[in-house]
Amino acid sequence: MTEDENDKAPRRMAVDASKSTDRQDAGGLAPDSKPDMSMSPALQAHIGRQVRAMFDSVADEPVPDHLLRLLKDLDKSGEN
Repeated sequence: MTEDENDKAPRRMAVDASKSTDRQDAGGLAPDSKPDMSMSPALQAHIGRQVRAMFDSVADEPVPDHLLRLLKDLDKSGEN
């Protein structure tokens, strides 16, 4: 890289986590305590239904021909 190209290259800054202004204790929590991150059973059930609905539709899609050929070729190579 030439000196001119070097001047135009993006520069990266080192980050020192100890100097961060985003400290955990700034939120009023003790440094060793953790906030309650649990979800209500109703929210968990809702998310579960949504995830199942999304993946059920994917499972109903046909397997692409190129993947079927690949599986067939793998089966043949394993028989030898």
